[in-house]
Amino acid sequence: MVARKTAWLWDRFAAVDPGLMRLASAMRAVLGAAASLAVLAALRQSDTDLLVGGFTAMVTSLAISDLHPRNQLITLGLGAPLSLTALTAGAVLTPYPVAARIVFLLLIYVAVHVRRYGPRGQGLGIFGFMAFFLSQFTGARAAQLPQMGAAVLVAFGAVAAVWYGPGFMTGARVLVRLRRTFDGRLRDVLRDMATLLSAGQDDDTVSQSLERRLDRLHTAVLLIEDFLDEHVVDEATDSCLLRHLSRVEVAAQRLAVLTVRAVHTSLAVDDLAGRTARQQLAGRIRLLHHQVALGTAFAPEAQAVAPEAERSIRPGERTPVQDCFQAVDDLAMAVSSLGPGRVSSPTRPGPAPQEPTARRVRAFDVKRYWKADDADRKRGTTRQAVQVTVASALSVFGGHLLSPDHWYWAVAATWVVFINTESTGEVLLQSVRRLAGTVLGVVFGYGLATLVGPDGSLLLALLLVCMFGMFYTPSDAYWAVTFFITGMLSMLLALLDTFSTDVLVLRVQETALGVSCGVLAAVLVLPVTVRRASDEELVDFLLALRRLLHETTRIPGTGTKTSLVRATHDLDQALESFRRACLPLTHPLNLQRGRRDRARHLLELLEAGAYHARSLAAVAGRLPESDGIEYAPRIADAADRVQETVTHLIRVTRHRRGTAPRTARPRVTRALSLLSDEQRMRRGRPSPEQRLLLHIGRLDTTLTALVRAWDPPVPGVGHTVVSSGGGDVSSPPSQATPAADQIPPADTHTHPSVRPCRAGRATGVTEPATSPGRAAC
Repeated sequence: MVARKTAWLWDRFAAVDPGLMRLASAMRAVLGAAASLAVLAALRQSDTDLLVGGFTAMVTSLAISDLHPRNQLITLGLGAPLSLTALTAGAVLTPYPVAARIVFLLLIYVAVHVRRYGPRGQGLGIFGFMAFFLSQFTGARAAQLPQMGAAVLVAFGAVAAVWYGPGFMTGARVLVRLRRTFDGRLRDVLRDMATLLSAGQDDDTVSQSLERRLDRLHTAVLLIEDFLDEHVVDEATDSCLLRHLSRVEVAAQRLAVLTVRAVHTSLAVDDLAGRTARQQLAGRIRLLHHQVALGTAFAPEAQAVAPEAERSIRPGERTPVQDCFQAVDDLAMAVSSLGPGRVSSPTRPGPAPQEPTARRVRAFDVKRYWKADDADRKRGTTRQAVQVTVASALSVFGGHLLSPDHWYWAVAATWVVFINTESTGEVLLQSVRRLAGTVLGVVFGYGLATLVGPDGSLLLALLLVCMFGMFYTPSDAYWAVTFFITGMLSMLLALLDTFSTDVLVLRVQETALGVSCGVLAAVLVLPVTVRRASDEELVDFLLALRRLLHETTRIPGTGTKTSLVRATHDLDQALESFRRACLPLTHPLNLQRGRRDRARHLLELLEAGAYHARSLAAVAGRLPESDGIEYAPRIADAADRVQETVTHLIRVTRHRRGTAPRTARPRVTRALSLLSDEQRMRRGRPSPEQRLLLHIGRLDTTLTALVRAWDPPVPGVGHTVVSSGGGDVSSPPSQATPAADQIPPADTHTHPSVRPCRAGRATGVTEPATSPGRAAC
C-alpha cells in the first residue's frame, strides 16, 4: 500500500515536471553553487570571492539551456573566458563610472544582438551581461582580479563536476522519464473521460479539466520531439517513437472529442440500453487506464465487449456512444503499438517499412549552432538590441538619480523584461510580472530575514532554498521566479550585513524604474504591436500547414512517414508561437474584453484546425502506399481547395486593415466543445481514405471560419453568403448536406474577400458537395 501511494505521488510529481527536467536543473544549480562555496571556503577566500563564485555558478546554470550534453559543454567552455573578460573590463573601469556605463551599454547591445544565434547566443549574452553586472555590484577593483578570476574558474569547474559527475543524466534516462510523463498524462486524460461518462452529463468542471489534460499531453509530446531533435538516442527510437506517440495523442484527442459529443447527446428517460452502453464504455476506458498504468498491452478479450454493447443499443442506427467504442479500440491499438515506457524500439505489429528518406542520426556540428535560422530567428534581434540599449540608457540615468550605488538594479530589470518577448504587449506583461514578483519577494524576504536574524548558516541554507525555487518554478510563472530571486537577494544582503528596509524599498523603486524604461522604449523605439507579432506568427502557422498538406497529398506515393512527423511538429511549434504572441490579448489581465474574447476565439479555431491537421497526418501515415489509389485524385483535389483557402488567408493576414471594425463579440467556447459540435459520421465505419477526406473538409471549414473571424466584414458592405460545413463521409455524394453549425461563425455572412464557390460566383449560390467528406464551398 505504501509503495503504491509512493508510486502514485511520484507519478503526480513527474506529471507536473515533465521528465523531471526542472528538478534536475534546480538540483544542478544548488549543488553547483554549494560546491563552489565549499571549495572557496576551504581555500579561505574572502566574502567577496565567495559571492563571485556562488553567483557565477548560479548564472552558469541559468545561461545554459541546450539539451545535448556536448552542446552544454561547449557553451560552458566558451562562457568561462567570456565571463573573465567581462569581469576584468568591469573591474578596470570601476574607477571611471562614465566609461563603465558606456561600455555596459555597448555590452548590452552585443548581448542582445547575439540572441539571433539561438540558445548558445542567448547564453553567452547572459554570461557577458551578468559578469559585468557582478563587477558593478561588488565594486570590484583591478587589484582583486586574480582572486575573483580564480573564484570564477572554481565555479565553472564545480558546475562541470556536478553536471558531468556521478549524477550525469544520459539521454536514455531523460527519455525514459519523458515517456513516463507521457504515460501519466495519458492516464489523466482517460480518467477524466471515464468520470465524464459516469456523470452522464457535461459537467463543466470535468470538461475543462479534460481539455487541460489534453493540452498537457500535447506538451509532453512536444517536449519529447524537442529532446529527440537535439539529442538523438538511436535511429530506431528517433524514427519510430515520434510516429507512435503522435498516433496515441491523436487517438486520445479523437476519443475525447467523441466522448464529449456522446455526453452532449441527450438520452430518453426509458433508454436503459443507452445508459448501460455509457457505463460499459466508461468501464472500457478505466480498463485501458489500468493497463496503461501497468505498462501492459491491451487485452484482446476486452474488445469482445464492444460489439455486444454496440448491438444492444439500436440495431439500425449508429450512435455517438458506438463511435466511442471504435475510438477506444483505436486508442488501445495505438497504445499497444507504442509499448511500455522504455527507450528501446517500440513494439510494432510488424516490421516497419523502409523509408527512403528517413532521417539518420546526426553527427554533432558546431556550425549548426552559429548559423542563423531565418524561420526561427526572425524576431528582429537588431531592433530589440536597439530597444534594450535605449531603455538601459534611461535606466542608468534614472537609477543614478535614485541611488548612485545601486543604479545597476534598474538596468537588470530592464534587461530581463526583454528576454523571450517580441511585442509591446509582451514587454508590458513581463514588466507587470517582474514588478509584482519583486514586491511580494521584498515582503517575504524582509519577514524571513527578520525572523532568522544573524544566523549565517541558516541564512545560507535559505538562500539555496530560494535558488532552488527560482530554477524549479515554471518559466510561464515569471512572477514566482522573481519572487524567489528577491528572496534570495534578501538573504544575501543579510549575509553581507547590508540588509535594511531602505535597501529593500530601493530595490522596488529601481525595479519599477527599470520596467518603466523598458515599456517606454518598447512603445517609442521601433515598436512592434501585438497585432503585427500575431499576424507574423499566423503566417508561419499557415505556411507550416501548407507544408503538411503537401506531404499528405503525397500519400500514397513517394512521401515518407518521417516527413509527416516533422511537418506535424513544425505545425505544433508554429501554433505555440502564435499562442505566445497572443498572450497579452488572451491574458485575464487584459481589460479590453472584446479584443480578449476575439483573440481567444481565433486561438480556438486554430487549435481545432491543428487537431484536424494532426489527425490528417496520422491517418495518412498509416495508409499503405498500395491502397487508396482510387481516392488519390479526390484527396489531391480536396487538399488543393484547402491550399487555396490557406493561400487566401495568408494574403488576408498580410494585407488586412490597420484597425479592426467593431463587430459583435464572438461566443467564446473551448476547442474541445468546438470539435464535439461538428457533424458526426452517421453510418458505418469509415475507411482511412474517407477519414482523410473528412479531416480535409473539416479543416477547410475551420479555415473559412478563421477568415471570417480574423478579418470581420465592415458593416454596411455587401457580402457573399457562404455556407461551409462538412458532409457525412459515409453517405453518397448526393446526400452530403452542409453543416453550417459545425464551426460557430462570428456572423452569418463572410467577408467579400472570402473565396467564393466555383459555381454561382455572381449569384452567391453555393455548389453542392461532389465527394464524400467535401463540404459545400
